[in-house]
Amino acid sequence: MRTRYRHLRQWLVGLASAVVFGSSPLHADPKPLTVLVGYSPGGTVDTVARVVAEALHEQGYQAIVENRPGAAGRIAMAALARAKPDGRTIIMSPAETITLAPHVVSEVNYDPLQDVTAVGSAVRMGFALAVGDSSPVDNLKDFLELAREDSMLGAYGTPGTGTAMHFIGSILSEQSGVPLTHIPYKGGSAAVTDAIGGTLPAVITTMPNLLPMHRQGRLRIIAVSEAERNQALPDVPTFKSLGYDGLVLDEILTFFAPSGTPDDVVADLNQAITAAVNSPRATSLLQQMEYEVYADTPESLNAQIRDTHDTWQGVVERSGHRAD
Repeated sequence: MRTRYRHLRQWLVGLASAVVFGSSPLHADPKPLTVLVGYSPGGTVDTVARVVAEALHEQGYQAIVENRPGAAGRIAMAALARAKPDGRTIIMSPAETITLAPHVVSEVNYDPLQDVTAVGSAVRMGFALAVGDSSPVDNLKDFLELAREDSMLGAYGTPGTGTAMHFIGSILSEQSGVPLTHIPYKGGSAAVTDAIGGTLPAVITTMPNLLPMHRQGRLRIIAVSEAERNQALPDVPTFKSLGYDGLVLDEILTFFAPSGTPDDVVADLNQAITAAVNSPRATSLLQQMEYEVYADTPESLNAQIRDTHDTWQGVVERSGHRAD
């Protein structure tokens, strides 16, 4: 399993950090398109962006992926907000950069609900709570009972402070009445490794980071944040089914354009992105990486973003977290 992902990622990273995907023979005059990515080459967002960018050339676009890493994607998002709204520059970013970051970071150089607008999406992923194979915990009830006895047995690692995974733990603690200890890591892989090794009681991160280890028997996923049970994990309950209604959450890798982009241009971009994401090759590659292919409309995405922005605001305020 790990070898398969490594080969897939090596193939994608080999496209280089700013690849120009040529035009299809069906399109004599391809439209230039710069796809900003606020993370380094080879990471999750970059990899998905390159899969979609390659597929976009069949839709008449000459797509260039341009990496502008830093500040958890906010540098690239600020650059997009300043870009000309002509449909030639978009960004692929976790929606969290718009919905959550403004509530946990003191300086965000863009207005999340005014400066950018969603034009399409590529994949959706839920979050999950998992424990190592050596853990005595088999279910969420057991985990919370141990944590009630000793808060360090309720320690959970996440990819970092101020992330959705951090606040999933906060919501679980709030709704269960059980103190949980947040252990922030610099990225999810290290937290997963420590949970597998038994030095960390639990880890909360995205499903694609956990599913391979769960299948190999190195981790046990004990609850998922999706609205319905994950098809890959029919025996694992959702937090909602266990009584935690506030834990129906997911992440959508979303394409944004500058606000003011003409409606017809937004419609063209959405049509092309949807077709690219649903193309057989792109779908196959994304599913190999454990993603749920998810292409949605601008209207639906922007409505979800506004609602999630307001939801996260309340969560962060109740948690007592202070903006950095």
